[in-house]
Amino acid sequence: MEREHRVGQQVGIVITVRDVTPEGDRRSIHRPPRERGDDPLTFRHRPVIICRWAIRCIAGLPLDFCARQSDSSRAVFSSVRTPRVYEHIVEQIEAAIFERRLGCGDRLPPERELVRQFRASRVAVREALRTLEHRGLIDVRHGSSGGHFVRAVDVGLLRRDFTTLLRLGRVGVSELIEARLFIEPEVARLAARRASEEDVKTLRGALEERADVVRDGVHPRLHDIAFHRLVGGAARNPVHSLLVDTVMDLEFDAVGPQPALTADDSAQVAAAHREIFEAILKHQPERAGEAMEAHIMDVQRRLARRERRTS
Repeated sequence: MEREHRVGQQVGIVITVRDVTPEGDRRSIHRPPRERGDDPLTFRHRPVIICRWAIRCIAGLPLDFCARQSDSSRAVFSSVRTPRVYEHIVEQIEAAIFERRLGCGDRLPPERELVRQFRASRVAVREALRTLEHRGLIDVRHGSSGGHFVRAVDVGLLRRDFTTLLRLGRVGVSELIEARLFIEPEVARLAARRASEEDVKTLRGALEERADVVRDGVHPRLHDIAFHRLVGGAARNPVHSLLVDTVMDLEFDAVGPQPALTADDSAQVAAAHREIFEAILKHQPERAGEAMEAHIMDVQRRLARRERRTS
């Protein structure tokens, strides 16, 4: 099948539709330049009716070419024409959210209006809305004031998705330590530059709480993880905080809640955390980064010894 169409300010429309009829006869339909009173964007004034197969071809032209919409200039979204329409609907709504044309709490147009704006089927629109809900970008509310609403960013949801992705890749302890060596020293440097008085107070409290649980004979694993999370938060960068939280979650799962830790090991961890804290307290970025790197390398050596003993 072959189609040609041309729109000009003075020429009007020239449309040539070529197809093969069921009988195999090849035909052409030619629409001449407009005459006075013709609208160059519609077939309203001079309908072309040749036969059923020709009408199907003409109807197959882009809808916004065949019929003018009086309120198209006010539409938020543009029509889509693709075998996987719902994916393009998802892309457009995502773009509107990411570019902040739609903000948190904003309500999407009703389903019927989305069908009209996208010029897509209800099935495609519903599939797109389900996809957006699954990705955590919109919420569905029921009742008289219900509908589809842009949801607030849930960092916890993003972290869980990232963690699941890494788990499916079967990430090992050595890869996690390598990632920590790449991420956490820089995070500690940023924390030393940016930590507020409240951050310092929280970090000091975490160190004191760890000392208390060790005296009570409780394993300090969760407190050690909490300290690293707090350093990530003090860096004042949600991306860094997300990365630290993720690698700590993965390491916790890989190593376990109570890894073999001697009294000397526990004392070394406490001393390393104290050194990192002092560097952050005094706003000494390089010292903080070096202390964090030395601490993680010590963790790496300790885990390697543990692996050799168990192998």
